[in-house]
Amino acid sequence: MADPQTIRTYDELARQQAAFQRSLHPDAIYRLVDTFFHPGKPTADVGSGSGRDVAWLNQRGFPTVGFEPSTGMIAEARAAYPGIEVRAAALPELAGIADASFDNVLCIAVLMHIPAAALISATINLARIMRPAGRLIISYRTPPPEGERALDGRLYTWLPPARLTLLLESSGLRVLFTEETPDPQRPGIRWFNLVAEKGALDRVSGLERIIVRQTDPSAIH
Repeated sequence: MADPQTIRTYDELARQQAAFQRSLHPDAIYRLVDTFFHPGKPTADVGSGSGRDVAWLNQRGFPTVGFEPSTGMIAEARAAYPGIEVRAAALPELAGIADASFDNVLCIAVLMHIPAAALISATINLARIMRPAGRLIISYRTPPPEGERALDGRLYTWLPPARLTLLLESSGLRVLFTEETPDPQRPGIRWFNLVAEKGALDRVSGLERIIVRQTDPSAIH
């Protein structure tokens, strides 16, 4: 499940967090979008926060729906960008999002807020909502100096890039690109950006087979 304390913090600090997010310009991520996303195809922004990226994607010709677990952040996004569509949904389950719904999926600054035990389910469900040959862009950061819990209560799970690559590949995705960059405003914080593509044949594989077998043995042939 999503981390309850992290969601509460975003609800309580929604105005400040939304303003902070809107003050940033993730040029590196936007370059990846322009390079790798399928133009004009259905796009999801998982963990859409302030709505900044949903609005930008729509302006760039990517018809985008945002998915966000914090009701406070949803309210801020809708107020700042009245024309965007944002729905309530949370990793790791992404409940309510149909299988194979999107050709492009963006997931910025989200995976580090997922408990370590839920990261397998999170990667499986990111792959689940993608169409065959769909593209996924993930960006996440290292924990703050104070450790796994920031002073405001938000969870920061450390996820080594090699482990994330393994999780994605075991979920039927192929990693196309990775990079590591320093945070321009916070010394000591580093960001990891990754692009992955779903196989052209939508097959159950790896970790997903284990999860399905646990819940419905008859589903595995």
